[in-house]
Amino acid sequence: MADAKKIPLVVDLDGTLIRTDMMWESLSRLLRQNPFAIFQILFWWTRGRAMLKQKLAARVTVDPAALPLNEKFLAWLREEKNSGRKIILATASDLKMAQPIAERVGLFDEVLASDGKTNLRSENKLRALTEKFGERGFDYAGNSAADFAVWRGSRQAVVVNASPAVLREAAKCTQLGPTFCEGFSHFTVAKSVATELFWRSGYLIAMFAGLLLAVAFPKFSFAGFAWIAPAVLAYAAHQKSGADAFRVGCVGGFTFWLASLYWLLLIPVAGFPVLGWVLLSAYCSLFFGAWTWLIANFKFGTSSWFSRARWAIGGAAAWTALELARGWFLTGFPWSFLACSQYKLVPLLQISAVTGVFGVSFLVIWFSLALFSATQMILQNPNRKFVWQAEIFLPLTTVLLCYLGGFFWMNRAPSQTYPVRLTSIQPSVPQSLIWSASADDQRFADLLARSRQALTNRTDILLWPEAALPRMIRYDDATLRAVTNLAYTTGIPILLASDDAEPAKSPAKASETAYYNAAFLINESGQLSDRYCKQKLVIFGEYVPLLKWLPFLKWFTPIEGGFTPGTKPATFGFLRENNELELRARRTVPYKAIGKPHNAVLVAPLICFEDTFPNSGRAAANRDVDLLINLTNDGWFGDSAEQWQHLANSVFRAVENGVPLVRCCNNGITCWVDAHGRVQQIFRDASGSEYKPGAITFEIPVTDAFERPGTFYHRHGNWFAWGCVGLTLLGLIRRWKQKTI
Repeated sequence: MADAKKIPLVVDLDGTLIRTDMMWESLSRLLRQNPFAIFQILFWWTRGRAMLKQKLAARVTVDPAALPLNEKFLAWLREEKNSGRKIILATASDLKMAQPIAERVGLFDEVLASDGKTNLRSENKLRALTEKFGERGFDYAGNSAADFAVWRGSRQAVVVNASPAVLREAAKCTQLGPTFCEGFSHFTVAKSVATELFWRSGYLIAMFAGLLLAVAFPKFSFAGFAWIAPAVLAYAAHQKSGADAFRVGCVGGFTFWLASLYWLLLIPVAGFPVLGWVLLSAYCSLFFGAWTWLIANFKFGTSSWFSRARWAIGGAAAWTALELARGWFLTGFPWSFLACSQYKLVPLLQISAVTGVFGVSFLVIWFSLALFSATQMILQNPNRKFVWQAEIFLPLTTVLLCYLGGFFWMNRAPSQTYPVRLTSIQPSVPQSLIWSASADDQRFADLLARSRQALTNRTDILLWPEAALPRMIRYDDATLRAVTNLAYTTGIPILLASDDAEPAKSPAKASETAYYNAAFLINESGQLSDRYCKQKLVIFGEYVPLLKWLPFLKWFTPIEGGFTPGTKPATFGFLRENNELELRARRTVPYKAIGKPHNAVLVAPLICFEDTFPNSGRAAANRDVDLLINLTNDGWFGDSAEQWQHLANSVFRAVENGVPLVRCCNNGITCWVDAHGRVQQIFRDASGSEYKPGAITFEIPVTDAFERPGTFYHRHGNWFAWGCVGLTLLGLIRRWKQKTI
């Protein structure tokens, strides 16, 4: 026994002295501090575990007092130490991680650990111990399969916190000493990491809120969840520090956008869709983080009803302001504003004619925060049965009044209307086929044949969606002749989308050629009468931002060139039924002054996702316009929720401006929406699919532009959203002043 006491005892740290693993504990804390550090972590990992642990140790401090020690084993170590035995801590954790724990325990004569170059584990650990103490010159306490190599070179194996399988294998490696395996669980480390990373951080609740919000949008369209999810996200961030609250919001937002934008992964390009999906989701999540940062510091315990009501209204204003910012910054991404989850709740949407889409988002957030406030009051005052009623009375009453007002507004006496018939072709061409030059002739022939068949019905105008034409109509004679001949022989004007170009002024400056995504009107005489150039381009799809200063960005997108944005909206005119009257397109003088022909129809084209921008819809729907027409190619994204989300966004352009909107799409959703936001007709094929090829003729009752009262929103724009920006800034100033006092 005396000789045994002279043998040094070497003790492992992770899973042995402590019932967890320092690398995973550090990882969970770093990810809790910054979820986007995952990209750094993956890079460090490629350079080896020793480097990863060193980087983690430099960035994360784990309180030794918070770590779960193996108390029974620790008591035995104290007995061994008191008997005069030398005890060494030898761990694969980095020295900066191990040293504070060794100091806290106070039993170790020496600490051996990883140093950023060598991961002191398994064979590496055995080599270091053999060089120091000689072959079988030490006893070793460990817990896992990684320790088998060390046990084979040790005099005696002390097995701690290990499974029966590890215990049996350890006995085969060397002489078996004391064992401390009571209470072993395979899930101890995983539970500790999950608790730190997801529960204490609030991330798990935030992720749940993000998923809850995602299913509120199409295709699931459980719209009621949108009234609850912000309250759940507020709960996840409640009473956290500013930075922690921001991270909680980012995690919730990241989860929502990843789930909601899953269809980006369906783009038929290798690599880029995944990158775009992650980066766009990460960018949009920052706005969620900013919102939780703004609302998280409110203290309910000492608050009055007035201060709680002001907090809920302020939180709704902040969300609205951030939606406005997202729709503007870096050309804007106004996709899936919270209001769009309610696109089927048509009476409530009518407030958008006054406030724009932002008014509905405001109401949903206001109610949700009031619901959270009511829950807090119930928890703090369990004996007061009706304490919650005061919290939700004001927002609930406002929502009900808006709903009832919208209901009566929709059902008031209709204005005098006249019918306009539009025939829309849905070619449903896969994006991979659009990029295949060998398929151009066949798909163009199919488009012409489908159009001729559809024009056997009486109609006023034929619509072709974005990407329907395989070549530039102005620069391919065969395409131009075929299209103009179709319009001339049928007497039906054609509104279509096509790429276009403005050549450079001289051959020497060919690089200055400007390319456009454009819409054209071919009149009933077979003449190309007008053009509109798309103003809102898709970032990384139609242009690369900051390319002049950051040319490497082109490596992150599949596009080879880029489009030039248009500078102004356009109005196209055509005649319905009677083609003998003179057509007056793009008039600058109101028809009331010059006498508008009773059968002249003015339409404003919007291309691709321009119908998701409130300002674009408002600018296009000028005083003369009878219809908004969206020509889009959503075939990039297969048969997915994207088409329905796009429709949910576009509904608001009709309500905001009091003008019907027609959507002509490559693979859905081809439909028309009335001036109150009701989706009236959707193209479906014989099998009931909205995504397949076909044609449909809409008969749309149109109110003459000068008989139609312009909406408040159309006249005054985003006054409500800018008011919310002002309220948010006042809240920030007030918060700053409170901190400086």
